[in-house]
Amino acid sequence: MELTQTDFDILNAIQSGRVGAGTPVNHFVDYCDNAIGGNPRPLIEAGYIKSDGDSVNGLTDEGLAAWKDFKDKHPQDD
Repeated sequence: MELTQTDFDILNAIQSGRVGAGTPVNHFVDYCDNAIGGNPRPLIEAGYIKSDGDSVNGLTDEGLAAWKDFKDKHPQDD
């Protein structure tokens, strides 16, 4: 799966700590919709985001690798 900027922003919200482990999935979906403008469910279903179905629990190894790859290919000013 090739990440879009929005996908990266969703993963980055978790990786940066803006969204902490244990955040309910429905709150995460609302946050992504309002703050980022995207839907995280496809990333959860693709196995990029750790989730027990009820809460978000960080990035999977695959999600972390995709996040790093996108960041390396698209350097941004911090």
